Amino acid sequence: LESTLFAVAVIQIKPLLERVLNLPPESLSKEIKLTQDLTELFIKYQIPADLLSAARTEARPSTDGSQVVAPNPADQVAEVKANVEAMSSLIAAEEQKQLHDAAQTAAFEGLHTDSSS
Repeated sequence: LESTLFAVAVIQIKPLLERVLNLPPESLSKEIKLTQDLTELFIKYQIPADLLSAARTEARPSTDGSQVVAPNPADQVAEVKANVEAMSSLIAAEEQKQLHDAAQTAAFEGLHTDSSS
């Protein structure tokens, strides 16, 4: 054990998630459930970030041209939440369909086995 080297690396996930989802810094700091859902979608289902990210909106002049209007961070987080909910419901529906298909297959095979006996 004297020659063994142990290393610990800490990687901050939230800043990276915010960057890849086009969110302003610190916008996920109070969004624990959203962060968990995002992590699950990225890791378990390998959903690409562009399907979940907020639309890239740059600061633009106001309608009267007097000031620059930046995108609202709350709107961007809400957009990501809506994308996550839509993707989660799509996945849940597909899982239900697969369960239904498996049950139908099992029932058909059970009927087929009973009729051939």
